[in-house]
Amino acid sequence: MQHPKKHRSIAAILLALAFLCLAAAYLAVVFISHDFLWFQTGFSDVPSRVVVYQAGQRSEFQDGQSGYQELANAIQACLNQGVAAPSGLDMSQPSLDDAYFKDVTVEAFFNSPVKLHAWFDTGEPTQMLFPITGNKAGQGVVFMGVNGVYLSNAPKLNTITPLLDALRMLGFEIG
Repeated sequence: MQHPKKHRSIAAILLALAFLCLAAAYLAVVFISHDFLWFQTGFSDVPSRVVVYQAGQRSEFQDGQSGYQELANAIQACLNQGVAAPSGLDMSQPSLDDAYFKDVTVEAFFNSPVKLHAWFDTGEPTQMLFPITGNKAGQGVVFMGVNGVYLSNAPKLNTITPLLDALRMLGFEIG
């Protein structure tokens, strides 16, 4: 008669152990990402302004201006598709100078800190830099920044195609 109770207690122990392992894994990712909702997809924030740099020329787009809505929607669409992985890339000052004065780059500014959910820390940026051409381009990365300083280990996005399409539609030459 004691055998059924032993089987139930072993099953309960195994179930509790499995739960503890899952909880530990979840909390480890929370610790790494600084984000309790790291598993969540989607991005609903819209930039307050967008700047496109092309070979040293700066074009700024704000709400109500022609081209703003297309760029803001494209940026949101790219971010809404989520993050593929950390890139391991950083934005040095010479690379940032190239981004502003030599390459095609899109910079989005937000009125308050935003969160791009991922299993690694993406910070709480107020600006994002999308390299379109140049040495950081072609990898689908977005650099997260605060007060003009960009963090290392930029997230690699699942896609930047909506942004490329919007830039082409607005007449920017991106190759």
